Formats: sequence, C-alpha cells, structure tokens
Amino acid sequence: MIQNKFKKIIGYFLLSDLLALIVSFFGAFFFRFYSTLIPAPKGIPSFSSYLLIFPLFILLHLFIFYLQGFYKIKVKRNKLDEFFVVFINLVLTIVIVVGILSYLHAYSSGPKPLFRIDFQISHLFLVIYFIFFITFVLIFRSQVHLFLKRSYEKGHNLRKVLIIGAGEQGRSIAKKLVQYQTLGYKIIGYLDNNKKLGENVIDNLKVIGKINDLNSLLEEENINEIFITLPLEEAKEIINVIKTANNYIVNVRLVPDLLQYITLRSSIEDLDGIPIININDVPLQGWRSVVKRIMDIVISFIALIITSPLFLIISILIKLTSRGPIFYNQERVGMDGKPFMMHKFRTMVPDAEKETGPIMARPDDPRLTRFGKFLRKFSLDELPQLFNVLKGEMSLVGPRPERPYFVKKFREKIPQYMLRHKVKSGITGWAQVHGLRQNTPFDKRIEYDLYYIENWSLILDLKILWMTLKKGFIDKTARI
Repeated sequence: MIQNKFKKIIGYFLLSDLLALIVSFFGAFFFRFYSTLIPAPKGIPSFSSYLLIFPLFILLHLFIFYLQGFYKIKVKRNKLDEFFVVFINLVLTIVIVVGILSYLHAYSSGPKPLFRIDFQISHLFLVIYFIFFITFVLIFRSQVHLFLKRSYEKGHNLRKVLIIGAGEQGRSIAKKLVQYQTLGYKIIGYLDNNKKLGENVIDNLKVIGKINDLNSLLEEENINEIFITLPLEEAKEIINVIKTANNYIVNVRLVPDLLQYITLRSSIEDLDGIPIININDVPLQGWRSVVKRIMDIVISFIALIITSPLFLIISILIKLTSRGPIFYNQERVGMDGKPFMMHKFRTMVPDAEKETGPIMARPDDPRLTRFGKFLRKFSLDELPQLFNVLKGEMSLVGPRPERPYFVKKFREKIPQYMLRHKVKSGITGWAQVHGLRQNTPFDKRIEYDLYYIENWSLILDLKILWMTLKKGFIDKTARI
C-alpha cells in the first residue's frame, strides 16, 4: 500500500514536470519568435523543426531527473536542493541537445551524407527556455504539494494508522509518517503494555490502550494500517497481534527491531527467494561512483591548472620562511581501510612529532611555522591533495582521512567510527562546512560523516563544494 501511494504521488510530480516542460518549450518558442518585445532579424523558423526535437527534450529531462533521484519521495526536500536539481538537469539537457544537433549538422555538411540538416536551434530560445523551465517546474511542483496537503486536510484518501509498541522504533516510525505528509497517514495512537494509558509518546501522540485492546479497536475504529514495532523478545505478542489483525481487513507492517544495529541505510536483497537485510548499505555504488569519479577528475584537474601559480608562490614562501621540505607526506587511512600517502604543504617544523609521538594538531600549536599558521588559517596547506584526488586515493568531498594510529584509537572508543571508511576520504566534507574541524569532538564529526554517506547525491556534493568555496576554506579557530 505504501509503495502504491508512492507511485501515485510520483505520478502527480511526473505529470506536473511534463506539463511544465510543454508550457516552457512552446512558451519559449512563441515568446522568442512571435513576441513584439524580441525582434527576429533572421525570420521565424519552421515550427515543425522545433516540434521534431521536442521529444528529445522530454526524454533527456525525464531520464536525467530519474538519475538524479527527483522521482523519489523525500522528507522535507529543501527548495534550494530542488532548484539545484532542476538547474543541473537543464544544463546537461541543453548541452546534450546542442551537441547532438551540432554533430548532425556537421555530418550532414560532409561528402555524400545520408541525410541533410540545416536546422540550428536559437541560442536566445534556449536562454528563455532555461528561465521558463526552472520557473514552471518549481511552481507546478509546489501546487502538487499544496493539492495533496489540502486533500488530506479535507479527509480525502486518509489512512488511519495504529502503532503497536511505543519504544524507540515506534517513535521513529511516527516521526517518519508525520514527516511524509504527502502520503496522507493519520496516526491514531499507540498500544503498549509498558506505558500508562494517555501517556504522551511524541508530538501529542498518546498511548490509547494495551495490546489486548487491539481487537476492540479494530471493531470500533476504521483502522487501515498497523505498524508492529515491538522488540524481538516480545515475539509471542507479535504473533498474537498478527493473528488478531488477520481477522480484519487491515494492512499489517512488521518493523524489525534492528535499530540499534542499523547504522546506515538498509536494503533488502534476494538470494534465490530468501530475503536478506543488508544493514550497512551505502548509496554511493555502481554508476553513482562512476559519476562522482568523473566529477573528481574534471574539477581537480581544472583546479590544479587554476591554482598552479599559487603552488609556485606557496612553495617559494615555505622555503624562504623555514628550513625543511616544501611538501609533507603522511600516511592516512582511506576507503575500505586501505592506507595511502596524503600530500600537504608543510606547515610545521621538521620532525614535529619526534619527541611527542603522534598527537592531534590544535589551535596555536607551537609546532606551526609562522607561514604555516597562515596556510592552516585558509586551508591552503590542503591544495596538494588535489593530486590525491586525481590518483583516485581521495575524493573532493568525503570524510576527512585520519592516520592509522588514531584510527585504531578511535574505532575502540567511538561507535560506528569505521563506517566512515565505506567511501573515499575527501578534501572537504559535510562536517567541515558546518565548522566541525580538528578542535571539535570526534563523535560529533562522525554524525555528520554518516549523514553524508547515507544521503549522498551529486547535488549534495555540489552543495558542499559551493559551501566550501563560500566559507569552508577559512578556519575561524586558527590564529595567525
């Protein structure tokens, strides 16, 4: 039933995007060539030519939206995130369309072509279409959200939900159902043998009875869904609930009590008919990792070309202000726990840990050189890690890599610490752009690292890179 609701809601958004595409495409055509505001000195092109390429726009937009995960129901999708998804979709679509048309036009101009194409798409049309598409997609989608909200407020298509078990798992389920307002679920309350009648569990959702009251509730109330969130040690109660519910027309959903063990997004795999729960699944696999790798190579290569004069200046200043090498290479632990040598500009005196052994850097570290403090302040010492990215040892975005000594230390003290090694380490990350650097507790940084791993998307990577360019390079705790 949940999947059917998901499909229905996704259908609404798909239709709204198609409508936005139609309005934008034909609106841009008539605005460009028939509006008195914009002259057409080359004349008005054939409408049939634009009509011929219209299916190409449809296929590309929808396929790229699908790859971007735009047709997945998400909790409280940020408006800025939606804008970035549509923006990137438009850029990719227009680049591909222009590339295809340019290739076909060049091919048709060669000797003995199989076909001849004289059509060239108007650049001004594309600019207008770009503006129209972003505007109408966001407006139409907001109207779908508004329609669903008003529909459920009037009581249409509402599903009444009863949660069996008011523990941590039961509270988590309630939070999700409340957040997914577009699904139209209304939680009646909880049944729990270990809570007092009328006790508030979460957000004014209360215990309305004991588990034995299930039979009478199903007789009196029009319950559509039951979520069983009891712990595994109450297996007999779970079986009794299922037996009772089977006597009524109600959907029963069993939520496994594995919350304390599931640390990343879980998934269900099928082994020749046997369901298997993967409790540590990550979204950054398959074609997604290929896309991320391509982005890493392109951006790091361009960044190295742009910053090459800065490399030269920093290298000279390091040599002039302190003795020792320009670069500092240090072993770090990367993806799947594999060690690699991370490159940095040297910011400390030579043999800084000769007497102390491995210790974490801190603000006002006496081992820092004067110029090293400047490099640390603006994170310029991290620039050589662009070579690590090109070599595939690191990514532009990901959890910051740590030394083997500290990895062994932290994995024994911090739960879930090793899960951060399920993806490539990064030059910048979700924790860093939120101001969580080396002087902040590691367990707090782990929370942000795990959020990034579980919620990875190309949009999130671009958002982190933008936040890094905007504010993330400056370490406010460092002093010069």
